[in-house]
Amino acid sequence: MRRRKGVTNQLAQQLDTISKPSKKKINYHEAATEFLKHCRIKGLSSETIKFYQKELKQTVRAFVEIDAPIIDVRKLNTSHIEKFIEYLQDLGRAVNTINARLRAGRTFFNFCLRKGYINANPYDDVQQLRKRHEVGATFTKRQLKRLLDAPDTTSFIGLRDLAVMLTLAHTGIRLTELTSLRVQDVSFEGKGEINVQRAKNRYGRRIPLTARLRTVLRAYIEERGVLDHDSLFINVENHSLSGRSIQDRLRQYGVVTGVGKEVKVSPHAFRRTFCRLKVEAGTNIFVLQRLTGHQSLEILRRYVEIYSKDLEAAIEKGFEGL
Repeated sequence: MRRRKGVTNQLAQQLDTISKPSKKKINYHEAATEFLKHCRIKGLSSETIKFYQKELKQTVRAFVEIDAPIIDVRKLNTSHIEKFIEYLQDLGRAVNTINARLRAGRTFFNFCLRKGYINANPYDDVQQLRKRHEVGATFTKRQLKRLLDAPDTTSFIGLRDLAVMLTLAHTGIRLTELTSLRVQDVSFEGKGEINVQRAKNRYGRRIPLTARLRTVLRAYIEERGVLDHDSLFINVENHSLSGRSIQDRLRQYGVVTGVGKEVKVSPHAFRRTFCRLKVEAGTNIFVLQRLTGHQSLEILRRYVEIYSKDLEAAIEKGFEGL
């Protein structure tokens, strides 16, 4: 069968256009604006877009300090990125901070490469900085009990705060997932469950309720009443409770109970504690992954390595009677 030369030539021209970088000079700010527009069109979460906005803004400030050619992104090369890393290290920035900037920069320049703004990604030959694989601080059971016993449940605020902390403690849910919960996401049928719709990895998940969480959430929702919106956690003005407000409330309970002097009281500390307690209880790592919504098992493996009781049990085997 004879090929249609017209179509073939047209396709070849299109591919040639895509593969060739644009001759038009484009600066860092223009390219970043296009990239963020692309992120919004692609439907990335607001948190992800904010992450890119923040990291790209901090990156360009550093580029200015090291005299990188931001007026033409085609002129940025690997040596500029290496100077950028050294600059951040001299400022004493944490490894996690530097790696976050590198991830954002690599993604941004991959976009520039696809758009034809640059000939090559200057981040391609740059590796992430090595870091110690550690698990952040967690609460002991006593510390957790002190926090959960602190709210005055005779008041609406106290009952709400207990419901918030107990949800964090008994589900391991993320702060953004917590603030996005709606009343209809909580079900009391059977043993009850929470349906997390706005997950970080975009995959919703179901988390069964513990007996205590079921009781407290039912009492809170009855006290919350019927409003003209369906946000689960609200303030005294009946508006949705923000993540910042929750962080502030948790810090206050850390001060009141004294736990804050021992461990930083934050939503993520509750999440880490949930993982730790589940691992110590022998929960299967794949079940724990489904409960927490971790996309990778890498982080959960760290909890297993540190907190699993299997090592203590295994070390005694084979030495009975010796």
